[in-house]
Amino acid sequence: MGSLDQHTNYKAYARCIPDRLISGLLTVNIRNAYDNNDGLDDVNDVYYTKWDSDLPTAQKVSNPFGNNKPAAPATDRTGACQSFGDFDCFLFWVSGGMTLHSTLTYGTTRTNPAGYANTSGTWYDSISDPRCNSYIRSQLIGRSNNAYTPNASYFQSGHENMINLRDAENANVDSNTEVTSLGADGVHKEHVLNTTTYSSAHSSHDNKWSLESPTNNKFYSPVKQISITGSHRLNTTTNAYDGPGGTNHGTLHQLSVHDSSFYSIVVDIVLFGYHTSGAGAGTGSIANKIRTDYNINTFFQPFGETPNLDFSTTEWSS
Repeated sequence: MGSLDQHTNYKAYARCIPDRLISGLLTVNIRNAYDNNDGLDDVNDVYYTKWDSDLPTAQKVSNPFGNNKPAAPATDRTGACQSFGDFDCFLFWVSGGMTLHSTLTYGTTRTNPAGYANTSGTWYDSISDPRCNSYIRSQLIGRSNNAYTPNASYFQSGHENMINLRDAENANVDSNTEVTSLGADGVHKEHVLNTTTYSSAHSSHDNKWSLESPTNNKFYSPVKQISITGSHRLNTTTNAYDGPGGTNHGTLHQLSVHDSSFYSIVVDIVLFGYHTSGAGAGTGSIANKIRTDYNINTFFQPFGETPNLDFSTTEWSS
């Protein structure tokens, strides 16, 4: 059975005022916190130990394992309670903003449309907002974890960046920090794995797992990717054709909400998970079980015309 591309999402929203330029550093910290208990073994050690005995197939085949048993830790960590080692930290530079306007563009008006599920009121063929646009950009500056590089039997793709070949063709690609693949559209994909170092000056009692050697960094990172975007709510109520010959009639719309006085910077964290039934193969398949619980912290230090932002785990409505 092949690898199942299953994941789940965590989102954080920062409320912003439009037409104000900001830039700043945004930090995302994520760590294994299953049952909020630190007295547990790390994910890779658990998977390595239980792989041939009582680990469900659904957990084996899902990404990032892809039905490949994790590499053996450099030192047996069973019972060592090293779940804290399963963390990942990201530092982004975020800049830009969003321009909003209350003006919308409506398609053909349909008043009390016959044959539709809702035949009362005024409906439109389409509703769009051409004067609203996001200029939010993000750049991953650095990443720190204990997960790379494991050996070839277990590989997790890092955070994806698309880079124009013109700028990257002479890049010095370090296999410990990035993996690249060429694309037909003139760009290559760069997976940023880990850009930090672990000092060999650690005392012997501080480096039991010998993390200064990249091949010993065999802990688990839960993150598939992180995207940072600007977004505002434009929601419509839909009205489907319910009469005869419905294939010739498009769906109609009424405006439900359109926010034009504020927008959100959305930090979308995609975490690896799995489906307990083993179903859902293919890109974008949704997990019904997260691999472990996580403590997630997002912190943004903006500078510019909007220095203070409020974060929420639900989208702002006012």
